[in-house]
Amino acid sequence: MIGERIRSLRLVLKKKQLDIARDLKLNPSAISQMESGKIKPSLENMQQLWRLYGVDLHWLLTGCGAMFADNKQSIAESRNKGWETLQQMLNKSLEEIAKAKVDLVDAEVIDIPVQGEIAAGPPVDSNLPHADTVSIRRGQIKGSPGSFISLRVNGHSMEPSLHHDDIVVIHQCNDWDKLSGKICAVRIDGAITLKMMTMDHKTSTVVLLPINEEYNPILIKPDEHNDLTLIGNVASLYRRF
Repeated sequence: MIGERIRSLRLVLKKKQLDIARDLKLNPSAISQMESGKIKPSLENMQQLWRLYGVDLHWLLTGCGAMFADNKQSIAESRNKGWETLQQMLNKSLEEIAKAKVDLVDAEVIDIPVQGEIAAGPPVDSNLPHADTVSIRRGQIKGSPGSFISLRVNGHSMEPSLHHDDIVVIHQCNDWDKLSGKICAVRIDGAITLKMMTMDHKTSTVVLLPINEEYNPILIKPDEHNDLTLIGNVASLYRRF
């Protein structure tokens, strides 16, 4: 342990914890906690020990070699090894910080308002209370939270994949070619429907396919409608029981 090596160094130098703390401009209790392993010395603390006392940096970091280098060549070699080890520790520390930041972001919970219903066939009564928001972890979605909306499914045309009363989180995107083959929310003359959308460029037709075989596909000619808008595709699903 680094703490044990710091204590050994202090004893060899015949210094008290108060002396080391004064040299490092730290509270004496911090030296005691370092030596006992309760806290780890910072990279700056270890550099200070090396500069102030001429300790072999590689030994301080790894416990390998002698506490002090005994000649110029050994000093140069130990410094090189020490700096390499120090850099490795710094890189590892930065990786841990980056991972912790990612984990924290992924674990963040965001609330997406439920903005209404989306039709999946003829309307059906709901026995569940209406939800105002759906809460999901940030890691479940890709993109800015502001680019998502949620809608309650009404109907059975997308079963068994999507059920009546499910709440779907929609990633807003209006690129028809990019979303072709995905389950999408499409607005047709003011009515929003949920279907698997495909593009038939040969006939200039938008094909909306239900998953439930009891329902018929919807074929849409864009020039026959005043309003045909692709809202986006299903990014996540919240099922209530």
